[in-house]
Amino acid sequence: MTEEQAAVLALTRATAGPWHHTARVVEARGSALRLARGDLGGLGEHDRAHAARVCARLRPGDLGRAEALIAACPAALVTVLDDGYPGNLACAHNLQPFLWVRGRLGTGDHRSVAVTGDAPGARAAARALAAAGLTVVCDAPRTAGAAATAGGRAIVVGPDDGQPTAVVAVSPFWPGTAATARTRAVTGLVTSGLAAALYVTGDGDGERAAMALSQGKHVFAAPGLPWTPRLAYRGGVTVVAGIDELARQAVNLVDVTRLTTVF
Repeated sequence: MTEEQAAVLALTRATAGPWHHTARVVEARGSALRLARGDLGGLGEHDRAHAARVCARLRPGDLGRAEALIAACPAALVTVLDDGYPGNLACAHNLQPFLWVRGRLGTGDHRSVAVTGDAPGARAAARALAAAGLTVVCDAPRTAGAAATAGGRAIVVGPDDGQPTAVVAVSPFWPGTAATARTRAVTGLVTSGLAAALYVTGDGDGERAAMALSQGKHVFAAPGLPWTPRLAYRGGVTVVAGIDELARQAVNLVDVTRLTTVF
């Protein structure tokens, strides 16, 4: 499996542009090693063209360097070819080719809600969702910590800074990656992608909500956000009056959601 994982990393490293197309091509082919060796059988025309461009950028030694990276990294690697790849994210159109995981993703983590930011309202929501028995997926360590102090499971997404953490840490980036505008965008899509639903509290969260909707996620929103009428017309958005209502509706939602693949 390490060779297949290394091939996923090598193909991703050779990808110019967003990585999710490479993830889909690897998933469709069923083997990153075969792709890396130029075996594009079974791919459609668009995927075949993308795979050919990526493979043309591979250089001698790329697989060996990827294997060395896997051996040196303290986090566990999960790729789109692995059984342990999270089902909620696998169902998103912009799934990422790999995740580095510190801690362990659980079989019940498909019952999860993502919470954006670390404002007091976000931390209160995280505590309530955790107390209701849901896994909380966050892009802010303090919000993840709030869920953990409430006795629940929490996952924090973002570049791995190597610091000790009491929650599960997931990074879709290369080890040592610094936070940038790009990493914030990818962190956002992975945070919502890992969850069954997203809760947003801020005026500036409209783009995050739109991304979650494009991934097929339900969006819960605090009252009074200016962008909710613009997004809610097409469905998939519920304005909740308070934290108690959020927890109640979130539990109802995730318990009727049926995914073909789960954590």
